[in-house]
Amino acid sequence: MDIEEKYRRNMECLDRWMGVREKGSSIADYLKCGQIRKVGIYGYGMLGKHLVYELQKKNFPIEWVMDKKSLGDERYSHIIRPNNDIFKKDVDLAIITTLADIEEIEVFLSDFISGQIISVEELINNVYRWRSQE
Repeated sequence: MDIEEKYRRNMECLDRWMGVREKGSSIADYLKCGQIRKVGIYGYGMLGKHLVYELQKKNFPIEWVMDKKSLGDERYSHIIRPNNDIFKKDVDLAIITTLADIEEIEVFLSDFISGQIISVEELINNVYRWRSQE
């Protein structure tokens, strides 16, 4: 994926996400309705940071945030690396927030966790459709 494609997809994802928020809903609301109790987040780039912030504001349990590069920032200081032995494997849902290499990350995560794995794009599209039905 070239840089133009990455930014286009990021902007489309954020636009749909903001549409959900403008209608008074959130990803946390959707997860709670789907009986999701705790999540893991893979990727702490632009979309990952916004997702962590939104879930924290709604007091939604985040078991881990995993990233190859990031060491944390003022919003979330407990970033773990993919090779970290301490990461909790018992999550209901792992959300991949990077838009590149999704299939590889999915394979990697499926070796460690038993819960569902979803891309942030798919999650936001699901939330958007769910919100539209209400």
